[in-house]
Amino acid sequence: MKRLIGIILVLVILIGLTVPGLTMGAQQTNDTITDKPAARADGSKWQIGYCESESFITYNHTLVAIVKGLEEIGWITDLEGFEQVAGNADSRAIWNWLASREVSPYIEFVDNAYYNLRDPEFEQDAVINRLNNVKDLDLMLVMGAAAGNVLSNTDHNTNILVFAASNAVRSRIIDSVEDSGKDNVWAHMDEKRFERQTRAFYDIVKFKKLGIVYEDSENARIYSAVNELESLAREKGFEIVRYHVTEPRSAAEYPRYYQEVQTAYNKLAREVDAVYITIASLESNKLPQLFQPFYDNKIPVFSQLGNIEVKSGAMMTVSVMDEENIGRFGADTISKCLQGAKPRDLQQSFQSAPKITLNAEVVKKLDFKLPFELLIVVDEVY
Repeated sequence: MKRLIGIILVLVILIGLTVPGLTMGAQQTNDTITDKPAARADGSKWQIGYCESESFITYNHTLVAIVKGLEEIGWITDLEGFEQVAGNADSRAIWNWLASREVSPYIEFVDNAYYNLRDPEFEQDAVINRLNNVKDLDLMLVMGAAAGNVLSNTDHNTNILVFAASNAVRSRIIDSVEDSGKDNVWAHMDEKRFERQTRAFYDIVKFKKLGIVYEDSENARIYSAVNELESLAREKGFEIVRYHVTEPRSAAEYPRYYQEVQTAYNKLAREVDAVYITIASLESNKLPQLFQPFYDNKIPVFSQLGNIEVKSGAMMTVSVMDEENIGRFGADTISKCLQGAKPRDLQQSFQSAPKITLNAEVVKKLDFKLPFELLIVVDEVY
C-alpha cells in the first residue's frame, strides 16, 4: 500500500507541475500581442537563421515542432511535403527544405544561415561578424547549450532564441529564469524537469545503487542531470556508481567512444541495481548490444533522453521533452519578437507534460514487476 501511495503521489506531483499547451505562454510579461502575421514594413520577409551545438535528434524534433507551431498561428502557410523530410532527415536537410521553398509570405529561412558548431567549416568569428556587422538576420534559432553560449555571450543585437539547453542558467546563457540579462537573448527553461524525472524513476524502482556514465566536464554534468541525481541521492540515501567517458568530437572517434561506453556498462551491470542512461552521443541502433549486460543481470534501464531510447532497448522513460508544445511555445515567442517585443521581456519558463513510456519486451527480459497503478497511467508502450 505504501508503494502504491508513493507512486500515485509522484504522478500527481508530475502532473501538477506541468503547464499544458500554451497556458504559460499566455502569461508573458508583454501581454499577448494580437496582431496578425505580417512581413516587414517595406514588404520584405523577416530573415531567420539557425545554429546548433552538434547533430542531435532532439534538435531536429524541436526545429520541426517550431515550424509546425508557426504554421498553426499563420506565420507559415505552405508545408506541403514537409512531413517526409521532417520525419526522416537531420536538421540540415530540414533547413535546406525550408530555405528552398516559399513556405511563407512573411518569413524566410535563409539558406546560408545554417550553422553547426561541429562542422569542420564552422568559423565562429565569421558568424559573430555577420550578426554584429552585416546584420542581415532578424532572429537566430539556437539549439543546445554550446551554441547558446557562443551566440548569447557576444556583443551583437540580433535576437537569439535558445532551445534544448538542459539548463540555460547553469550554462550561463541567461542570468535567471525571470531575466535573461540581455535585451536580445531568450532561452526556454524547464529547470525542474530532470528533478521530476529522476524522482519518478526512484519512486518506481526504489534502487539502492544507481549507475550512470557521462563525460567528466561541466557541460556534461549539466545535461546529464548529475546535480539532480546527487541531490536526490542525499535525500533518499542511495549510492551513485559512476564511470566517465570522453564523448566523440568527430566521426573517427566513435569506435573508441563506444568501446569506453561498453566497458563502463559491463562494469556497472555487476555493481548496481538500476542504471540511468544519461543524454550522450549514443546511436539508437547500438543500444541493444550496449545494454546486453543489463539484460543479462536483470538491471532496470531508464532513459533520460526519452522515447527513442525506450523504443531501441531501454526499459522506460518519463519523457520531459514535449517537443510539440515546446514548439508552440517557441513559435509564440518568435511571433512576439517579430512583432517588436524584446526577447528579454518574454516568459522563458515552460514545463512540459510528462509522458511515461515502456518497452514491454525489455520489461519481460528483466522480469521486472510493474505495479498495476503504474500501468494504468502509461502513455505509450513499445
